[in-house]
Amino acid sequence: MAKIIAVCKSKEKGTKKKAVAEGILKEDYGLVGDAHADCCTHRQVSLLAMESIDKVRRLGFEVGPGDFAENLTTRGVELISLPVGTKISIGQDILLEVTQIGKECHRGCAIYQEIGKCVMPKEGIFTKVIHGGRVRAGDRIKIGKGDSETEKFPILKFTETGSSSIEDIVAKEFPLTIILNNQELATLLCSPANLKYLAVGFLFSEGLLKSKDEIKRIVVDGRKGAVRVETERREEPVRDVLSKKVMASGGGRGASFYSIAAAQGQGKIESKIEISALEVSALANKFQRRCQIYRATGGVHSAALCDDKDILVFSEDIGRHNALDKIFGECLLNDITTDDHIIITSGRVSSEILLKVAKRSVPIIVSKSAPTNLGVRLAADLGVTLVGFVRGKRMNVYTHAERIAPNEK
Repeated sequence: MAKIIAVCKSKEKGTKKKAVAEGILKEDYGLVGDAHADCCTHRQVSLLAMESIDKVRRLGFEVGPGDFAENLTTRGVELISLPVGTKISIGQDILLEVTQIGKECHRGCAIYQEIGKCVMPKEGIFTKVIHGGRVRAGDRIKIGKGDSETEKFPILKFTETGSSSIEDIVAKEFPLTIILNNQELATLLCSPANLKYLAVGFLFSEGLLKSKDEIKRIVVDGRKGAVRVETERREEPVRDVLSKKVMASGGGRGASFYSIAAAQGQGKIESKIEISALEVSALANKFQRRCQIYRATGGVHSAALCDDKDILVFSEDIGRHNALDKIFGECLLNDITTDDHIIITSGRVSSEILLKVAKRSVPIIVSKSAPTNLGVRLAADLGVTLVGFVRGKRMNVYTHAERIAPNEK
């Protein structure tokens, strides 16, 4: 049985930790009272297997739980084999998500100087607290489904101090064919997760699906890389549309369905939502902390639907368009309203992105990146507040600035 052997914490980083009777794991923070707990890092809680500590003991070292600065000592789980994104359940309430495998060894730390050896860099893992709770020695551990969105490769890494052979985590790229009423519509290069949401969001964004009620059946075939969608309406997609879109890339649509003409039938968004600049910054900070696959790989985009206080729906994908379609597909299938809400995206706000947002009646879009000139013009015409270059408390409001208050509301 996989279980927790010890709960360990320390007041300073780089030192041994002491085992305690129990601890509190706080959501998006870590082990309360431990020096490594921090809401602004993806390495909130560290885990090391007792099996790894036993190997060091067999070499003649007197070591135990906490001596390698891990928060949770486990037994019965091959931690190092868990890919980034794996969910770890502890006891009844706690849910952790693996965010990093191993770390760089700091030979100047107190642990290495005292023991002369450290197993954390190669055999420890780091996690983020998704759901918190009380953790004790003896609590059962359950391992959820592994992440399908990344893959590890051996690489040669060069730094200013030399080179080393390590494993690097890379975002997966996956071709997904969307089949609407037995007709192949498009092939998207995407991240291999939430494919149902991506297909539905894509069809809605392209105007080929009007509502959830039209859907009769959705069949996802991950092995063949296809999603089949059957609808009540059996009209064939416009041939001109299909000829424009055979292959779509993750970062851009290539030959896109979108055009200025497509925006002409889009009504102007009327919304009285207002959010302060400080609240925009706070949401952007939460958004950054949620971008775990990006932190691990640097190779994906992210998108989120928010209210003025928190993130409601979140997605990552190798393509900025796909990430947004996954958000809207989830909202459509789960009856989550997008009116009077906010979209945050990590990518450039081009005309296609802006039109997607307007079609879902979202009045505000926020990005850490830049808009294009056509994106700004469409935002102005369609009543969307466009905020770009959000960095800390700085931001540029390009259109409909009346929705962004300079101070707290």
